[in-house]
Amino acid sequence: SAMAVASRQTLPPKIADLPVSLDPAQRAGLERARAVALAREQFELDASADDVEVDAAPFGVTVHSSTRAVVVVSSDDLAVLGGVLVWRQRHPDVDVDVVVEHHAGTHARRVDMVAPEMTVWSLGSQGAPSVLAVTPDVLPEPHPTTPGTASIVAMIKRCGASIVVEDGIVRAEVMGLEVGRVVESASGPTLEVGGGRFDREAGVLLHAGRDIEEILADVIGRVAKHRQEGVPAHAINRLARERWLREVILNDPGLARISAASLVEPIPPRSNLLDACPAALFGKDGEADVLVVCTVGADLGVVPAVADLIMRHRPDLVRIVLPQRDVLPHLQQLVTRLGVPTELLGIDPPWQN
Repeated sequence: SAMAVASRQTLPPKIADLPVSLDPAQRAGLERARAVALAREQFELDASADDVEVDAAPFGVTVHSSTRAVVVVSSDDLAVLGGVLVWRQRHPDVDVDVVVEHHAGTHARRVDMVAPEMTVWSLGSQGAPSVLAVTPDVLPEPHPTTPGTASIVAMIKRCGASIVVEDGIVRAEVMGLEVGRVVESASGPTLEVGGGRFDREAGVLLHAGRDIEEILADVIGRVAKHRQEGVPAHAINRLARERWLREVILNDPGLARISAASLVEPIPPRSNLLDACPAALFGKDGEADVLVVCTVGADLGVVPAVADLIMRHRPDLVRIVLPQRDVLPHLQQLVTRLGVPTELLGIDPPWQN
């Protein structure tokens, strides 16, 4: 009937547009219904057929037969592509279409490199059962560095922190953890001390009138004692561990079997302090240019992230450095997709769990 056709044509709304109060089971049910509708309407893959299965996974919902799959991803975390790639490895004979709600151009660029046999689609606007073809985004260029920061940089170094410039922003870090950054103000570049944005804004109010160098030295001292080898676990040493690992290698490049190590910016820039983001260096092993990427935990997202870094830096070799216990078989299989000889190098991390 016309009524049935009309109801079949309306998809559940975009997950991001749903009320936040949905409990996880309701949300999962809606995501499943949407994936089933998309697979049927857009890809002629009918979940009610005997040979078609519907599975929910951390990366999204998969509707698949023995020859075809539609993976619908609603997360806005770029790392979820790693989970999709693991699924792909386990189902090598299946044609895979990936429908994403966020970052379609970035996912498409990375898929072109690590799984060109898959097709990335973008979810159409709310309510419409549509998917749109995706053009891969070009690699984003970092913003130019704030000028006029030499005196601030000198002060940061005097206080004992490292200088890390990412996306044009000059940061002070202690063993990979940000303790301040240079911001533009009416009077020119100024240093705000603190970790995240709220921490820095609170610091501006709290320390009004105090000497900035004194404040910075104080914060560095408090952070540094928690970011040393062998100290007991603490909130401060659980953050940004991949950057801590990178700082250890920057100070002792032989750990990653490289020389002449220099920092490499993440692509796209890190959005905040709390989300892990692979941390990279560039160096030499003999004549070879080596991209070293540090990661911690079972981070499948490291492989798509490395794809972007390879595109930008064109290394001869890639070494992914991670704690020994995180060297897992599925990661070893995934890195073979990078198109550049890649090895996993397990080392003993400086922290206790």
